[in-house]
Amino acid sequence: MTAYTCHWIETAPQRKNSAPLLIQLTLHPNGYDGQAYWKRQEARTSAERFKMVEDLAFPAEGGPQAVLQRFIALRATLAGSGFEEVVASDRVYGPASIAGHRPKTRDECLMDLAALHTECGDNDGALELLQQCQHSEGAWFWHTAARRAHANRARANPGPDADDDWAAALNHCVAIITSAGEQNTGPFYMRTGSSSYYFGDSYGGAPAQLAAAAQTMAEYALCIANEPEQALQAIALADSTSSGTTQIQQFRVTALLQLGRTAEAHACHRKWSLRMPEVLGDPVYQNYIQRETAKANDAERQRISALRFEYAQGEGATAAELDLLREHFPAVLQSTACAAYLHWISAPDQSHQLTVVDGEYRQSYQLFSIPQAVEKHAEIMDWLGLHDDSSPELAAEIRQAIADDGIDPLSMLPIVGDENSSDCFLLRTAGPDVGAVYFWSHEESALFNPIVAGAEQLFAWLRAQAESGYTFSL
Repeated sequence: MTAYTCHWIETAPQRKNSAPLLIQLTLHPNGYDGQAYWKRQEARTSAERFKMVEDLAFPAEGGPQAVLQRFIALRATLAGSGFEEVVASDRVYGPASIAGHRPKTRDECLMDLAALHTECGDNDGALELLQQCQHSEGAWFWHTAARRAHANRARANPGPDADDDWAAALNHCVAIITSAGEQNTGPFYMRTGSSSYYFGDSYGGAPAQLAAAAQTMAEYALCIANEPEQALQAIALADSTSSGTTQIQQFRVTALLQLGRTAEAHACHRKWSLRMPEVLGDPVYQNYIQRETAKANDAERQRISALRFEYAQGEGATAAELDLLREHFPAVLQSTACAAYLHWISAPDQSHQLTVVDGEYRQSYQLFSIPQAVEKHAEIMDWLGLHDDSSPELAAEIRQAIADDGIDPLSMLPIVGDENSSDCFLLRTAGPDVGAVYFWSHEESALFNPIVAGAEQLFAWLRAQAESGYTFSL
């Protein structure tokens, strides 16, 4: 499911006084659902966002090959149309972040094709392309692409016929691992010998490529050479990169089981939520899971029983504050459905703050004063208008989604939250369920989620959430 991304930039903009056009192509030859995907986006380098030009899907049967051929054709077309294929100095999150790019070399273009040929199952074609590279012997990605093709070919032809491919794959692994060892620094600071170049997000930088090499070493040691100790040494190297995969955790479990280190194997299997049939079906593992589940449940019960709930009273709203509320949200003072909130905010001796104390963790929920509520409402409206200038289409989509849910943000009064968080609970002051309380988060700004039917129920609901094991976080 690796995504492959590449960029072309206009060398001589045809439009006078305009920034160069940037093309970003993202390929998924083997998508998450088996289909192949092709996404082409374009924008001037002065723009804030890309615009989708092509968003295509191809069936699993023949899809990867279709993507590859389309890529080859596009590369040829753009090369003759005033575009230069480039390597960005970092990930391109927007058109302007392409700054610092450099032209892609011939070797790198060949390695692109080799990677895609491997994705299509054409390992022979990939290796032929890599052999044409003339200046990449020290580039990690050249070794990564060759390692992958040789290992794939070895797996497809088990037995003595695979020996040469395994040997070649291991040699490429050793080249990367040796280079890493010589640099004597952390994986994130290592140089890969290719000046920011890689192709495929699964191989983005030194940690991922080093981890992939270590994984192949572990696979060979475990599955071919029957050397579980050596496999664990390779896995330890992959661990140092923080770029491990589910596959390498499965190798770890298998190696530990072969060495008779059953308890460690079972703990690893549980930690990574693996689904290895030979482990799941083991009665010893099943008993272990039952014991661990019982311990976890007991610890959770103890945690919940130790929760503390602190309430703090606040001062009732003044006449001036009620006038402010009347000015901005007159419906609150007119609707009987909002009477519970009005009593809460204005009557004396009311709890205005609930704090859930969970060990060292504290989560407080504060009833906003009326001035705070008005200010918070303005902040929410700013969030909802965040994309008005930069992306009017997105802004319109957000507003339409809110309207489709029957919500008018202007009538949503913030009542409870945290002064350090934009997220809060709001009282609906108009509409079919006026008086109900909703939750809004800036991370999902189009969603207003209903919580309770009335403001008087909110603190009780928050306490019940904590007592059920799920303290609501703002």
